[in-house]
Amino acid sequence: MILAALPSRSPTVELICASEARKRRTGTPELFSVRRIAAYRTPDTLRAVSSAESETPNSPTPARLSGACFQWPGGRGVSDIDLQVERGQVIGLLGPNGAGKSTILKMLSGEIEPQQGSVTIFDQPHGREARRRIGLVLQEPSTDDLMTLEETLQLHGRLFGLRGRTLHRRSDELLDSLGLGERAGDRCETLSGGLRRRLDLARSLLHEPELLLLDEPTLALDPDSSAAIWDTLSTRVSAGVAVVVCSNDTAEAEAYANRVVIVDEGQVVAEDTPASLTSGLLHDALELDWPSATGNDVAELERWPGVGTVLWTEDQIVLTVEESSEIVPHLFQRYGSQIDGIRIRESSLRDAWFQIVGRPLTNSREDER
Repeated sequence: MILAALPSRSPTVELICASEARKRRTGTPELFSVRRIAAYRTPDTLRAVSSAESETPNSPTPARLSGACFQWPGGRGVSDIDLQVERGQVIGLLGPNGAGKSTILKMLSGEIEPQQGSVTIFDQPHGREARRRIGLVLQEPSTDDLMTLEETLQLHGRLFGLRGRTLHRRSDELLDSLGLGERAGDRCETLSGGLRRRLDLARSLLHEPELLLLDEPTLALDPDSSAAIWDTLSTRVSAGVAVVVCSNDTAEAEAYANRVVIVDEGQVVAEDTPASLTSGLLHDALELDWPSATGNDVAELERWPGVGTVLWTEDQIVLTVEESSEIVPHLFQRYGSQIDGIRIRESSLRDAWFQIVGRPLTNSREDER
């Protein structure tokens, strides 16, 4: 929401007009009036089962990487990755394309082996039995266009030893829960991208895995498809299934993950709960539409009392501040004619990323790995 637009009149005049209008309505003078935009948050349905509640004494750890390293030809890869995944938790691997998230997921899935270090699945080395306990959703849909949805699940189920009524029951239940029941007899080629992702998830859940590995399962999906996927995941997490999700969506990671692992340039640079990662931030974030900003402007803002991080991109500056009600008037007094608009929201994991890594979370790299 644009809180201040600058037409022919100066921002000072605009603010005075707003103040006078409020004074006439309420009898109380006020410099300006803003509406706070709450940060995107979803009820903690996926956090209902903590690791302590879902674990039984001496139960095996679903997945563990210890000092894991892997380098692709050309030098890109990951190094010294330590990661432990517990039952009933969602672990969010957060980072830009090319940071190494998919490489970590491939080591966990058994697609590649660490060149140094180790990976264990339920306290055992990777092998056929371990893979039977894993459900995997890749970035790209991998369904056969000429097969129906029902045939796709039937084939996958048989590969995992499912037969008869059990296979049909699980297939029907998953298709219904993901809103695909009425499309069971349709060919996969008729599905939209969002429905294909739902089918991929149904297939990965069919054999009732205890560990789910998901590579950006909601990328470019509409809200309904994303909600259907997370609703289905929530029931599995509540039952103790461990989930690892690769993402570059900070809002999604903050909403659903029990723990967030920030990955950058092949290394884990931070790991904690979303609340802990954002706890050191100042309360508010101001997004300033400011195409004409200069380095001198940024340097001055960094010296202002009550200002924390200052992120400068091509045509926008984002500040974390102690109190927006104190900073916004000063911004207009000092820079009003240069600023096209201001949005106010709560500080979020996106701001924490910048504070930890020192640059905005972007996806400019071509090779994900």
